[in-house]
Amino acid sequence: MELSRVLENTMRESEGIGLAAPQIGISLQIALVDLRKVEKRPSTMELHGKPVDWRVHMPLFFCNPVITLTRRREDEDEGCLSFPGLHGPVRRSLRIQMDYLDLKGRATTLTAGGLLARALQHEVDHLMGVLFIDRMSPEAKRTLAPELEKLLQNKPPRK
Repeated sequence: MELSRVLENTMRESEGIGLAAPQIGISLQIALVDLRKVEKRPSTMELHGKPVDWRVHMPLFFCNPVITLTRRREDEDEGCLSFPGLHGPVRRSLRIQMDYLDLKGRATTLTAGGLLARALQHEVDHLMGVLFIDRMSPEAKRTLAPELEKLLQNKPPRK
């Protein structure tokens, strides 16, 4: 089965809105985001400088992304398929620009706002080895410490 299908199926089975290849043990710079099932958190998207209906471009697969962040940032609750049931505030840019290759190898530039901007930042972090808990304030991490400890205790031993 091709990688894009594996990523998409795994994301859907986990009821997520995004997934990066490293989350399923594949060391490639590819990820996807699909927000079509999210109704209450708005998003905006421009492709090559022109506004588009982001729904038409979902699922959005991207390879080798480079993100440019804006200064305006906001804390918002975030979760992750790698940490089931764990949620906490993460500060992220409200708008981003992302240069990437699509699945056909075409260079693409998009600008995103709202939940799409947050989800893209989250997945690109995974590609860089950064977890959402790494972006949390020390206070937020302390609050989540008991739940993180439970997750660590339930983790299967390494082989």
